[in-house]
Amino acid sequence: MIDRKIIVQNVTNLTDARYFAAWGVEYLSYNLKSDSPYVLPLEQIMEIKNWVEGPKTLIESASVEYLEGIDGHILDEAFSSLPINKEAFFRTTLENFSNGLPGGNYIIKVNGDNIKTISALTPDQLLGHNLYLDITELDFDLLDQLPDHGLIIQGGEEEKVGVKSFDELDKLYDWLMD
Repeated sequence: MIDRKIIVQNVTNLTDARYFAAWGVEYLSYNLKSDSPYVLPLEQIMEIKNWVEGPKTLIESASVEYLEGIDGHILDEAFSSLPINKEAFFRTTLENFSNGLPGGNYIIKVNGDNIKTISALTPDQLLGHNLYLDITELDFDLLDQLPDHGLIIQGGEEEKVGVKSFDELDKLYDWLMD
C-alpha cells in the first residue's frame, strides 16, 4: 500500500481511473475547465466514476460547483479564503505559499529548481497546511529528493479504448512502494 496521499489529476478515461484505483490512490480528479485540454463533460465524468470504487472524486473547475456525488474541488488559490462545504485543494505558487496563506490543502508544481526550497519549508510554515506536490513534469531522477508530502500525478491518453502502456507509471509505482 502506498503511504502517501495521492491525487491523480486530469483523468480522461476509464482505463486510467481503474489503474490508479488499483494503486489505492486517495483521489481521482476530473477537469471541468472549458479551456483545459483535459476537460470532460460532467456526464462522462459520472460514467467513469460509477465504474470505479475506492478513490474520492474531485472536480477541477474555475468556480465552486456543488455537484451531487462529488467529494471535493481543485481550485485556484483565489478561493482559499472562501468557506467551502466540501474538501478543497488550491493551486498556488511556492512564493505565495511561503508568504503565507490560510490553512488548507495546497498544490505546488515541483521542478528541479524548487525542490530544495520546498524541502526547506519549516514546520511553522507548514502548520495548518497539507501540501501536495505536482510532479507531473518532474524528471524521474529527481524523485528521491522530494520531501514527504502528498503527490499530484497524471495518467495519459489511451492508444485505443482500453489499451495503453503504463511503463512509466509502473516505474513511479515501484518508487512509491520502496
